[in-house]
Formats: sequence, C-alpha cells, structure tokens
Amino acid sequence: MTIDLRDLLEERIDAVPASVGDLDRVRSTGRRIRGRRRAALGAAAAALVLAGGTAVIAVDDRTSGGEDSAPDQTRYASLGALDFSEGARAFGDASHVYLGGRKVPAENLQWLDTDAAATSYGIVFYDRGRPMLLDPSGEFSALVDGPLDQAPRFHPTAKAEGAKPIVAWATLRDGQVTISVYDLVAGDVVASVEPDCGRCADLVIDGIDKGVVFVRTGGGTRTWDSATGKWADFAGPQTRVADVRDGVVLYDGPAPTDVGDWHLVAGAIDAQLTLDGDHVLYWSSTLEPTAPGGEPIVLERGAVDGQGYGQWTIDTDGSVLVITAGRGDDDVVYDCTVPSGVCEEILTFTATGGDPMFMGNDM
Repeated sequence: MTIDLRDLLEERIDAVPASVGDLDRVRSTGRRIRGRRRAALGAAAAALVLAGGTAVIAVDDRTSGGEDSAPDQTRYASLGALDFSEGARAFGDASHVYLGGRKVPAENLQWLDTDAAATSYGIVFYDRGRPMLLDPSGEFSALVDGPLDQAPRFHPTAKAEGAKPIVAWATLRDGQVTISVYDLVAGDVVASVEPDCGRCADLVIDGIDKGVVFVRTGGGTRTWDSATGKWADFAGPQTRVADVRDGVVLYDGPAPTDVGDWHLVAGAIDAQLTLDGDHVLYWSSTLEPTAPGGEPIVLERGAVDGQGYGQWTIDTDGSVLVITAGRGDDDVVYDCTVPSGVCEEILTFTATGGDPMFMGNDM
C-alpha cells in the first residue's frame, strides 16, 4: 500500500482561503493545516506499522487487490465502555486521545483522526478503504463485508447526518464506487447507488442532510436523494460544500447554481453549522446567525473576536467544544451549551506534538 502525498497535501492546501493580511488568521490557518496534514499522514503510516508493513510515501494511483474479510480487529486498542451521553467529546494530541470520558494513548488509536465521522452512536472511520465502527460499548465492527479495493488515491470521507443515526460513505469494489447510506441503530444499509463515474478516484462525500448526499467530483457537486434515488446538479467545480444541516448549506466559492429548496449561506471551507443550521461556527466564540436579522450566540469561553489561541468544534450532541490556553502550557477544554452559551470546564491538559485536534470532526 502506498500513500499519495501529493493528493493529501493538495486537498488540504486548496481548502485554505487566501490571506487578506490578517497575521493572526494566517497563523491560525497554518496551525490547522499542519494538524490536519499530520493527522492524515501520521495515521496512515502508523496503520501500516501496526499491520506489519512499511510506510512508503509515493505518488501512485494504482488499485491493489481487495481484502477477503474485515481487518484484524486485534490491531485496535481495547477501550471499554464509552459515555456519549454528553457528546463524543473527542479530542487529542500526539500523545493521548480523549473520547467519551476516556483517556487513551494516541499510539493505540492511529485510525482516529479528523477524517473520521463522530456521531452520538459511535465513531465511523476507514481502515484501508473499509468503513468501520467504534460503538459506545467500545467494540469495533466492520460495516461492509466482502472484498474491497485498496486505492491510495481514493479518499471519499464519511459524513453523519446531524443528530440522526445516519451515515453516508463510499467504497470501491472491482473498480466500481458504491455510495451507501447506513442506519447505525438498525445496523443496516438503507440505500445505495453506483454513480456513473467508474472508479471515481476523486469522489468525496461532503455532507448528508434529510437523506440527501452531497457528492463532489472534479466536475462539480451533485446531490443524490437516497429516498427517491434522484440525482441533481448542485454546484460547479470551484464550489465546496463546507457543511449541511437541517436544510441549510454552508458553502465556499461561487454560489451554487441549482439550489432547489436548500437555504444557502456563504462561508469558509473549515466552518461548521450548528445541528439546527441556525448558526455558523468559524474559529470564534461568536456564532453568527444564518438567517438575516438573527442574533449571534456568544459563548462564555474562548476568544470572542476570533483572535488569539482557541480551537472550536460542534460536538455530536450539538454543544460546542472549546479548547483555549490556560495557565502555563496547559490547555483548558470547555463544553458550551447552544444556544445559551453557558460553558462547563471539562478538563485541563498539556498538549504535546502541536496543537490539539478534534478527532472525528474535521474543521
């Protein structure tokens, strides 16, 4: 197996908005890109070491043969029961990962990075092209059976639908992509489709809302309604869907041309929507409204104006996790309720190996 370093770097560099002379914003963006790149490359290389292989960084788009069965689950750390009742609370650094009230050495969780999908029903992640689930009991399971192709350039991502137990992913088998919508509670695929693009090496799932999957390729973004099976054009190749929640689409780039019933909100590619779609979270403790005339939400903790050190994400229960500087080298983690903005301190820790990251929640 090889890792396409060029594609990984280009995808993340392309997602960074051009600087407008704001030094603090430039530094913040640089930290985020370094962290996301480190997570993607480090996780892939470490997974190979665990599997007994050797990491090779190369430019290669060949597809290797499929696996006959799910990955050996003994490679995963034994976590025990996890408490997702107040959100996944998944964050960490180079040394440890905090997840569902547990603290686990990061070396045992190389698969858990910012490209995984955190939900209230577990963490969905890819292992060599196969969707896997870590459920709240701490057990691991493969969500797709049978052989799958291992294509280094195939990075489709998995996305969860707000607070619902629905996840969308894409897999590659015998050179054909399949997009699936999966119910985590029922434990079954509720809809699937084979898009008419062959291997679709550049296919990415950017979001799912109301059963509609937003699918991006080099030609642009289209939507697939998993209930009706209908495909529809949405936006051109220069537009990126940052997030979609409760009928609201947060996008970066030119405005989508085929809107339908979606409410559009322009924003940055690394911004997020609250689960109700009413506010935008963008590296600040002030969440801006998506409706004209709406009131912002101001969190009790964090850099309100977006300047200074801080990290933010929407947790699986709809609250906002905030990591900000404490005394000395410590970072303080808060869980802030939406829409009240009231924040509860969770813990204090000293980050190692760079800025902390929110696992299973890319921003």
